[in-house]
Amino acid sequence: MDANLNELLAALPDEPAESAAEFSQAELQRIFADLARRPAPLSSLHRLWTLGELSTQVALATLALWMRRWFADAEAQKRRAMETNLRLALKIFHRLGYLRGAMTKLGQAAGNFPQILPAQIADTLDRLHFEAPPMHFSLVREVLAAELGAEPEDLFQSFEKEAFAAASIGQVHRAMLKSGERVAVKIQYPAIARTIDADFRNLNALLFPLRLGKDWDSLKAQCEEIHRMLKQEVDYEREAESLREARALFADDDGFVVPAVHPRYSTKRVLTMDFVSGLHLPAFLATHPSQELRNRFGEKLFLVWHRLHAARMNYGDPQSGNYLFMQDGRLGLLDFGCVQHFTDEEFGLLRLAYRLDEGGTEAVRELLRRACYATDADLANQEYVGLIEESIHWNLEPIRHQGPFDYGDAEYFKHGVDIFARIVKKRYSRSHPMFVYFDRSQMALKALLFRLGAQVDVKALAIRNWWGPAGSGPTVPAE
Repeated sequence: MDANLNELLAALPDEPAESAAEFSQAELQRIFADLARRPAPLSSLHRLWTLGELSTQVALATLALWMRRWFADAEAQKRRAMETNLRLALKIFHRLGYLRGAMTKLGQAAGNFPQILPAQIADTLDRLHFEAPPMHFSLVREVLAAELGAEPEDLFQSFEKEAFAAASIGQVHRAMLKSGERVAVKIQYPAIARTIDADFRNLNALLFPLRLGKDWDSLKAQCEEIHRMLKQEVDYEREAESLREARALFADDDGFVVPAVHPRYSTKRVLTMDFVSGLHLPAFLATHPSQELRNRFGEKLFLVWHRLHAARMNYGDPQSGNYLFMQDGRLGLLDFGCVQHFTDEEFGLLRLAYRLDEGGTEAVRELLRRACYATDADLANQEYVGLIEESIHWNLEPIRHQGPFDYGDAEYFKHGVDIFARIVKKRYSRSHPMFVYFDRSQMALKALLFRLGAQVDVKALAIRNWWGPAGSGPTVPAE
């Protein structure tokens, strides 16, 4: 431990030889080179050991920073904190990129929330959405040959060897069909489904002590739902079907672009789609867009989420890597692997949730009984009911607001994070398993709108009208 601590202390130079941006870019290149030929570990023990090693390094680095604060002025403390956060971010990026799968998704989720983590860590982890370490082209060639029965040179008119996007499950290459159509070819990492199973074996072992608790059945069902959805994400045939369903809801001429699937070049592990050109959120923000443009795109982000819900689908992973801000003002929608399809029971719960303020306190209690399995004792607990009502009020505030609602308000976003933290701390998180991804997507959407700084007149969009009166089917609105 002393050697590790000394090493970490030495890794925090008083006068860095290169800027943070230069250091970060150089280190990312080294990480990519290291991981290009290294497949993700499949052993549960190996994966658990890697996470344990990472947590130890994070703890040691934090301890080193704390110790050095004794010998530095305020400005030096701030600089050293930024240096430490950057180095920790790159270390976490490296390890999660190596593990891939569920662990990379964990890092992506953390990167969505810049108000929770230090900026250097959140910004670096956000790159896992579309800049995860790609696999070497030799592995790409093997996957294509196994899935499509031929080498890429024989299948395509042209095929770029360097991936232009890589994330937790697979990476994407530009190509051109022999017909001349530009396409994006999404290729799954080898054995990624086995890494997901390994991570959940570890999770089940870690959760074993909770089996005797009153919330065990709910917790188990929620974990099973996460496992099910992650297994769904590695089925590209299922994703292709979700893409086709989404294309029926969105059209180019109403401001949205959903790429078409090319079945001849798609399998369970390879998905070939139309190529869509645009900027991811960080690059878009770097262009310093006007407030008007931010608002227009904010409205589109909001409409995507709710239009899918009205069609009994949930875009379960609305993060920055899944949207493209196009030069002509349209919004490109990518990655439909993480999509829930609601049953009649689940859709009924959503309808009730969207109309809570029309039914008052009794509607809240009905939702708690049906969606959170609340007992009479739970409903008599004023702290429990009050905290859930506070959460509901926070979620409905944009819908109740007259005029454009400012999603860029840091206080509003922080309040939501605080409510969530209190619910978890009080162990009031028992709920129907479908709410795991519903709540996740809702929070991630608001995080995107916060980062975008968008102001959206939600009431003018008449969201409630999409759900129809009680007992009726949904109405999917046009733009």
